[in-house]
Amino acid sequence: MKFDSSTNILRLKKRIGMSSTYLKRLALLAGVAMSLALAPAAHALQMVTTAFSEPMNLQATVSAFNCENSPGPWITFEGAVTLGGMNVQMIFRNNINKDVHTLVEDIQTVAGVTAGTTVRIPKQPSHPFTDGTGTGVGGNPWISIQLVDTNGKPLSGEVLLGRCVQGAFAPSIDFSASVIGQAIIETLDCTNNPGPHINVSGSMSVSPGVKALFIFRNQRTDGAPHEAVAMAEVTLISNGFAFSFPKQPVLGGVGGNPWISVRFANPEPIGPETLLGRCVQLLPGN
Repeated sequence: MKFDSSTNILRLKKRIGMSSTYLKRLALLAGVAMSLALAPAAHALQMVTTAFSEPMNLQATVSAFNCENSPGPWITFEGAVTLGGMNVQMIFRNNINKDVHTLVEDIQTVAGVTAGTTVRIPKQPSHPFTDGTGTGVGGNPWISIQLVDTNGKPLSGEVLLGRCVQGAFAPSIDFSASVIGQAIIETLDCTNNPGPHINVSGSMSVSPGVKALFIFRNQRTDGAPHEAVAMAEVTLISNGFAFSFPKQPVLGGVGGNPWISVRFANPEPIGPETLLGRCVQLLPGN
């Protein structure tokens, strides 16, 4: 049998080349794994939500025209809804025992939705009459306004504006609407001095939305004989409309590993506080 040295040398080179490629791949994978291990962990996030009733005020300008029997009166509407506001309170305690002699508490308030924030409502005509009854309301009806949510639930009483020929009205109505407050807590550090480092952001969304319902009657008194009623509506705040507030830093001053709770305020506390846990439990990886 002949020994073909050139063939064997070629085979050996191929094996060495394959081994070298394999080793390079292993080295690359090891480098990726090492970089992942050394990369900083993502910050831990906790989310707290609370449903509550938000005080609001409507300032509006209502103009009535075409006060004729046919096709009937028409109105335009514009104004603004002012919010009562919402804050987030971060509560830091050295313990959660009931012994007031050893309890140290620090409450930090995060400005969320500022009191006095307004939602501008551009000038718009009322929608066509709905749920009309009787033979019509005539050319000079009594006009009232009532605020309801998008499910039809009353948010205010019925407010009489006047008769159509009076032309212009400027109602101011206090009411409360259902909202959902949300706070997002990001725990960054639990050092003793100056204390835990936390970021807070969030939002307040209106749900269900808010509408203005205009009521036209040929009689001033509800339920009077031969009464004719027609209604029109205008959307003030759409369902799910949200007011967001950006990330803000918070420092708690009761040591490096306090118990941390969250609650909403307006400006007084709204609902119960939510206990998140001790600071170190909220760090990434825990």
